[in-house]
Amino acid sequence: MVVCSKKASSPIFPALKFFCFFCCALVIGLLPAAAIAAPEPSQAIGELCVLPALEKTLTRYRQIDKQGGWPRIAAGPAMRLGDTDDRVALLRKRLVATDDLAADAGQGNVFDETLLQGVQKFQTRHGLADDGVVGPKTLTELNVPVSERIRQLAATLERCRPLPQLLERRHILVNIADFSLKLFDEDKLLLSMPVIVGKTYRQTPVFSGRIASLVLNPTWEVPHSIATKDILPKVQKDPGYLEQLHFRVFRDWTENSEVDPATVNWGSLSAKRFPYRIRQDAGPANALGRIKFLFPNPYDVYLHDTPSRELFRKDSRTFSSGCIRVAKPLELAIYLLKNTPLDSMEALTAAIARDKTKSILIPSPIAVHIVYMTAWVDHEGIVQFRPDIYNRNPIR
Repeated sequence: MVVCSKKASSPIFPALKFFCFFCCALVIGLLPAAAIAAPEPSQAIGELCVLPALEKTLTRYRQIDKQGGWPRIAAGPAMRLGDTDDRVALLRKRLVATDDLAADAGQGNVFDETLLQGVQKFQTRHGLADDGVVGPKTLTELNVPVSERIRQLAATLERCRPLPQLLERRHILVNIADFSLKLFDEDKLLLSMPVIVGKTYRQTPVFSGRIASLVLNPTWEVPHSIATKDILPKVQKDPGYLEQLHFRVFRDWTENSEVDPATVNWGSLSAKRFPYRIRQDAGPANALGRIKFLFPNPYDVYLHDTPSRELFRKDSRTFSSGCIRVAKPLELAIYLLKNTPLDSMEALTAAIARDKTKSILIPSPIAVHIVYMTAWVDHEGIVQFRPDIYNRNPIR
């Protein structure tokens, strides 16, 4: 067991050949429409990596670098529509440099409607809430130097160049850096949703697998590392913690001999001295939520629901212990259970409401690729950047 436990703390790249599956799914063109013609729809998914587009963009960003880069905008109060601020002129220049704003789009130090649209475009392609307000997060991304953007693009190119020209037309792509899951069938995007990935010290690895089954109302066998690092300190502070969240304690990992938590001297235990196995009962409080999606892999990673729905509203979503929490588990399950008695929302929710743990084989297993990409081009030819949350891009 590697992920969803402490062992997932170091970056893992065992299957780099799958890294650019997401890249090829999204990379189409990288400069404005006048520079690169948009490809046919059939090319949007299924091409591995469109190297010419990436190379042209990298060349363009290097030219920006040679010309001195883009202006840095000083810290200050948030800038929004209608504001007058001496920094607005620099903001215009910054957005013009990356085609978020037309070169002739106004002048002066008033934050007008045109500038608002430019800010929103910038925010969208950097994974930020497109509220049009230049607050701390947007300002940070605006001030990322061109050298860092060059590093991101170069990292994508390095991962793409050696890859085979192959991608299944029906597949799931999870981009860790983008906190997103996308499901494609016959080159069409059928489902898209936010995801939550591993913390920086319990990183989600890059690999590929095939979802073959799911579990309704799953129980959670808590990995030893999580039991000792996360749960034990909470029990030592609050003896009622286990009962409140419906955890059960077993004597060890070899037998199903249940132990009354009240008889355990929790204060005497530590990570090195912890023989017990902890299991969380199925139900609304279960950390895995109501559905778990399984695909065999050496890291013990899986997709699952979560009761912590509020976390999906965060811009940066590194909250898990390595597994991937999905925002729309019911929709994903309905797709995977197509042509079965549970392929409707009504039938699936009724089955879940029975509170019975049930394993179900998926009629047609689907490939799932977990990738890590901080720069790509979407199907509209717009360059996308995301923070290198795990510091995995090569240092140049």
